[in-house]
Amino acid sequence: MKRICLGKIVAAHGVKGLVKIAPFGDDVSLLDGELYTGETGEDSIKITLLNPLGKYILAKVDGITTREAAENCKHALYVPRNTLPETDEDEYYIEDLIGMTAIENDQTAGKIIDVPDYGAGPLLDIKAPNGKTYLLPFTNDYVGTVDLEKKTVIVMNTATFNVD
Repeated sequence: MKRICLGKIVAAHGVKGLVKIAPFGDDVSLLDGELYTGETGEDSIKITLLNPLGKYILAKVDGITTREAAENCKHALYVPRNTLPETDEDEYYIEDLIGMTAIENDQTAGKIIDVPDYGAGPLLDIKAPNGKTYLLPFTNDYVGTVDLEKKTVIVMNTATFNVD
């Protein structure tokens, strides 16, 4: 079963073993409960979310009671893909976009290799057929139809990014 990374324990907080989690999405409730600590394998931990702490979430990990133990508990946090809620129209999971073919004017413009967000909104990191990569804003000016079944994304105005 494919797993999706929803966040990461990034730091210890305080002296009683609490941790700070950096969530990778808006629905932090998915980080509350039993989570896997890898893409494969059976290693898991139980997380209890406590409260927001700036851009992080303060949480308790079952069995962790000291700062030292919390400092050694920096894991990525995964859930099985099939446990994620259905998306609304025009909403997509990053994992579903990675690997899709970007098409412009009926020609392959590249493959989506990542969907980073550096604060101004999501970007499509596209590897062009010539091997160069470029970042395309995931906005209506640059992205048209996303077809999850065909695994294609219609893109526009890529010449702006000089990928030749």
